[in-house]
Amino acid sequence: MKRLLFTFFFAALALSFASCKSTSSPESANGTQPAATPTAEFTPPPGAVEVSEDTFKKDAEQNPDDPTPHFNLGNIYLAEGKFDDAAGEFRFVVTKNPKDVDALAKLGIAYASAGKFDDAIDAFKRSLALSPNSAELHQRLAEAYDKSGRGAEAAKERASLQRLDPNAQAKELYKSGKYAEALAESQKVSNKNAETYFVMGNALIKLNQAKDAAAALKQAVKLNPKYGDAFLQLGNAYDQLNQQEDAARAFQQATSINPQDSDAFFDLGNTYNKLGRFKDAADAFNRAVSIKPGDADARYALGIAQLRNGNVGGANEQYEALKGINKETADKLQQLINRSAGSK
Repeated sequence: MKRLLFTFFFAALALSFASCKSTSSPESANGTQPAATPTAEFTPPPGAVEVSEDTFKKDAEQNPDDPTPHFNLGNIYLAEGKFDDAAGEFRFVVTKNPKDVDALAKLGIAYASAGKFDDAIDAFKRSLALSPNSAELHQRLAEAYDKSGRGAEAAKERASLQRLDPNAQAKELYKSGKYAEALAESQKVSNKNAETYFVMGNALIKLNQAKDAAAALKQAVKLNPKYGDAFLQLGNAYDQLNQQEDAARAFQQATSINPQDSDAFFDLGNTYNKLGRFKDAADAFNRAVSIKPGDADARYALGIAQLRNGNVGGANEQYEALKGINKETADKLQQLINRSAGSK
């Protein structure tokens, strides 16, 4: 049995400004916008591995000396907030393999989440001894030291973190919603790289300083021409400035670099709408839907684009698909389809 990837528990400290749909929604045929859509229920594809507590418990019972089901079960317990149980599973894994960096790190997370900071510190230190250049481990150890009242040791870990990742503090501030502080911290970085300017650009967008954001993000893509997320955010900055031609070029670059980024295609579709390029908008929204079939917003936008192109059949296809994803959004699209038919 293989370990499953539970990256949502132990995400790398690398910047995670997820590529988001721009704040501008697709314009509807009558000016109305779709309501916020709840996430559709996920149906695993055929042959997918079942991820459940019972599954891993059964695996552990059938293979009592195999650490893998215990590792997977520990992740399940972390997700459920059963931190003591999670710690027990990861302790078992570490007993079997004392050099398992991932299990030691997860053990530290479980202890820290349970408020057992001395135990968390020990686990993180053992993990760092095996992986001394892990920025995330230094960050987590610093946090554990802070919470246990050991400020001097926390400062030492943060100094190590800063050497390994000069943008770490700015990224943490951004993730905490402290955008002005993140901007100030990134500006203090002496050897600025593409990620530094990416942090600056994202913070400036949040602070509604789109012109300065565009300048920072242009510097990011100049230093790293393959930085797809930076092109995506550059497009959003241009959109805020109402420079739609520039936004389209930036989003096109983002989709070229990250051809599976559905949000980039969605934003590109919105920009094409604003430029009156409705066929191109439909193509972009169609790509977004093909990548992420359960995205109700993208299907709604595609339905509207099809109406604008006179393709009522295509709009009806999106309506039928939406009925199984979000009924409220499907009903909105149906109203637009009916109005379109009634106006002829």
